[in-house]
Amino acid sequence: MCLYCGFCEAVCPTLSHGPHRGYGPRGRLAVAARLLAGGRASGEALASIYSCLLCRACTLRCPVSIDVADIMRVVRVLYSSGGLEGERQVEIRVRG
Repeated sequence: MCLYCGFCEAVCPTLSHGPHRGYGPRGRLAVAARLLAGGRASGEALASIYSCLLCRACTLRCPVSIDVADIMRVVRVLYSSGGLEGERQVEIRVRG
Protein backbone atom coordinates (compact mmCIF):
# COMPACT_ATOMS: atom_id res chain seq x y z
CA MET A 1 0.00 0.00 0.00
CA CYS A 2 1.42 3.35 -1.08
CA LEU A 3 2.34 5.72 1.75
CA TYR A 4 2.22 8.78 -0.57
CA CYS A 5 5.66 9.83 0.66
CA GLY A 6 6.80 11.00 -2.79
CA PHE A 7 10.25 9.40 -2.59
CA CYS A 8 9.54 7.62 -5.87
CA GLU A 9 8.71 10.83 -7.68
CA ALA A 10 12.04 12.36 -6.71
CA VAL A 11 13.91 9.72 -8.73
CA CYS A 12 11.53 9.03 -11.63
CA PRO A 13 13.31 9.95 -14.89
CA THR A 14 10.06 10.51 -16.82
CA LEU A 15 8.03 12.60 -14.38
CA SER A 16 9.57 15.91 -15.45
CA HIS A 17 8.94 15.11 -19.13
CA GLY A 18 5.22 14.50 -18.80
CA PRO A 19 2.54 17.18 -18.75
CA HIS A 20 1.51 16.43 -15.15
CA ARG A 21 2.18 14.20 -12.15
CA GLY A 22 0.24 11.37 -13.75
CA TYR A 23 3.47 10.59 -15.58
CA GLY A 24 5.16 9.63 -12.32
CA PRO A 25 4.97 6.43 -10.30
CA ARG A 26 2.05 7.47 -8.09
CA GLY A 27 -0.01 8.61 -11.07
CA ARG A 28 0.75 5.41 -12.93
CA LEU A 29 -0.29 3.33 -9.93
CA ALA A 30 -3.60 5.21 -9.77
CA VAL A 31 -4.27 4.49 -13.46
CA ALA A 32 -3.28 0.84 -13.01
CA ALA A 33 -5.59 0.47 -10.00
CA ARG A 34 -8.50 1.97 -11.96
CA LEU A 35 -7.89 -0.34 -14.93
CA LEU A 36 -7.42 -3.45 -12.82
CA ALA A 37 -10.65 -2.66 -10.95
CA GLY A 38 -12.53 -2.76 -14.25
CA GLY A 39 -12.52 0.94 -15.05
CA ARG A 40 -11.57 2.66 -18.27
CA ALA A 41 -8.64 4.94 -18.89
CA SER A 42 -8.19 7.85 -21.26
CA GLY A 43 -5.60 7.75 -23.99
CA GLU A 44 -3.42 10.09 -21.97
CA ALA A 45 -3.67 7.87 -18.89
CA LEU A 46 -2.62 4.89 -20.99
CA ALA A 47 0.25 6.92 -22.41
CA SER A 48 1.50 7.46 -18.86
CA ILE A 49 1.54 3.68 -18.35
CA TYR A 50 3.57 3.21 -21.52
CA SER A 51 5.95 6.08 -20.76
CA CYS A 52 7.37 4.22 -17.76
CA LEU A 53 10.93 3.12 -18.53
CA LEU A 54 10.65 0.10 -16.20
CA CYS A 55 13.95 1.17 -14.63
CA ARG A 56 12.84 0.43 -11.05
CA ALA A 57 14.42 3.62 -9.66
CA CYS A 58 11.13 4.26 -7.86
CA THR A 59 11.06 0.79 -6.33
CA LEU A 60 14.56 1.23 -4.92
CA ARG A 61 13.40 4.38 -3.10
CA CYS A 62 10.00 3.06 -2.00
CA PRO A 63 9.85 2.39 1.76
CA VAL A 64 7.28 -0.38 1.18
CA SER A 65 8.98 -1.78 -1.96
CA ILE A 66 6.14 -1.30 -4.43
CA ASP A 67 7.41 -2.69 -7.73
CA VAL A 68 5.93 -0.14 -10.10
CA ALA A 69 7.77 -1.60 -13.11
CA ASP A 70 6.27 -5.03 -12.52
CA ILE A 71 2.79 -3.55 -12.18
CA MET A 72 3.28 -1.55 -15.40
CA ARG A 73 4.38 -4.72 -17.20
CA VAL A 74 1.25 -6.56 -16.07
CA VAL A 75 -1.04 -3.69 -17.08
CA ARG A 76 0.67 -3.42 -20.49
CA VAL A 77 0.28 -7.14 -21.16
CA LEU A 78 -3.36 -7.16 -20.07
CA TYR A 79 -4.17 -4.05 -22.09
CA SER A 80 -2.40 -5.20 -25.25
CA SER A 81 -4.14 -8.58 -25.06
CA GLY A 82 -7.55 -6.92 -24.79
CA GLY A 83 -8.02 -7.71 -21.12
CA LEU A 84 -8.38 -4.04 -20.11
CA GLU A 85 -10.36 -1.20 -21.64
CA GLY A 86 -9.11 2.17 -22.77
CA GLU A 87 -10.30 4.85 -25.16
CA ARG A 88 -7.80 3.93 -27.84
CA GLN A 89 -4.80 1.76 -28.48
CA VAL A 90 -1.54 3.49 -27.64
CA GLU A 91 1.17 3.40 -30.27
CA ILE A 92 4.73 3.19 -29.08
CA ARG A 93 7.27 4.46 -31.56
CA VAL A 94 10.96 4.05 -31.06
CA ARG A 95 13.19 6.60 -32.69
CA GLY A 96 16.46 5.27 -33.90
